[in-house]
Amino acid sequence: MKRASTFATLILTLFLFAISTAFAVTDGIYTLTETIATWEGTEADLLMEPIPSPAGSSYPYDYDHTYGDEEALTYILPWNFTFYGQRYDRITIDTNGNIWFGSTIPDYNIDLAKTDLIPVISVWNDDLSSNNYGGVFVRYKTVPDQRVVIEWRTETYTDEGMEPTSNFEAVLYRNGDIRFDYNSFNAESAGDSGSGITKSDGDHFLSVSANYDNVFELSGHSYLFTDSTPDSYHLNLFFTGGGFGMITTNPEGLACNTNCSGEFPVNSTVTLHPTPLEYSLFTGWTGGACSGTGNCDVTMNGVTDATASFAIDTSRYVRIDGDPTTYYPSIQAAYNAAADNNTIKLWAVTYGEDLLCNRPIEITLEGGYNSGYSAITGEIMLNGTLTISDGSVISDGLSIK
Repeated sequence: MKRASTFATLILTLFLFAISTAFAVTDGIYTLTETIATWEGTEADLLMEPIPSPAGSSYPYDYDHTYGDEEALTYILPWNFTFYGQRYDRITIDTNGNIWFGSTIPDYNIDLAKTDLIPVISVWNDDLSSNNYGGVFVRYKTVPDQRVVIEWRTETYTDEGMEPTSNFEAVLYRNGDIRFDYNSFNAESAGDSGSGITKSDGDHFLSVSANYDNVFELSGHSYLFTDSTPDSYHLNLFFTGGGFGMITTNPEGLACNTNCSGEFPVNSTVTLHPTPLEYSLFTGWTGGACSGTGNCDVTMNGVTDATASFAIDTSRYVRIDGDPTTYYPSIQAAYNAAADNNTIKLWAVTYGEDLLCNRPIEITLEGGYNSGYSAITGEIMLNGTLTISDGSVISDGLSIK
């Protein structure tokens, strides 16, 4: 018998899991699924005084309530609740089965697809009343998870005074998830204009009614709206050009001198700071979310790319060691400034110039160095003429094309 009981429990668990995962629909921000039937409930007692929050808390009440027709209650939340990417510290609950994010008057028969509303959760979208029986009740709970439960015990306006009360609730979780629980419906006359959630931007809304059934037919069912937006997005950094540099981020997260990527919180602002390495120049942002030649602030509202361009600092093509070390953009400029017996060091590049040596000094042309003058990595190519009319020139690695 014990083995049979365990097997039956396993089958029931798999069945309930199948219910919660068999069907899902998303508006790109929230995902709606049916979940295991749950009921939280509140004290649901209009005669009970509101329960103040613990001393030192920033919100006034753990428990509050109101009742009537076209009435509303503003409830300060124990923590900021994120709804469609915006954080709210309070909600307005009306007796028509709605939770509003912003000041509004009670409403009903809401079109979730319209754009002339503020963001709203409509748990039962009908003209409701608790003028004679019931009310709307809100309770903050902490075990096992922090959540705010909003419970309605209500009649429809048409049934007002007949006492066929219906019972349903919404549960707001600290992580942004929302659950609808439908306990019982006893209305003689009921409607449903589309119960669900909406950002009120015309694009983002989800309806329990459209995807399952009129909610007054859903006694004993629960539905979960899961915030499906990621907690963070990738920031991809790319490098282009012949030079070298570093990009660092504020807040810290990336510090790279070659293509790299990292993750930053959604909607956070990240400052990209480009720093050219020695003998290079930052010439600007050439693609993605950034432009210009300075720091770039990006907002992480999606996967974000930025491309930085670094170029060789041509003003340092030629160098004469000394105190101080001096740099020049051409061989001729360095020769004109050289002292007797100086060694002129050159990058391993092609110099397009005609070099005239006409001073009574001896100089050495040495190269071709890398951009940091730390090693000889190639040849010096002079694409032009070399004329010596005075003094002497020692060439170490110079080719004339």
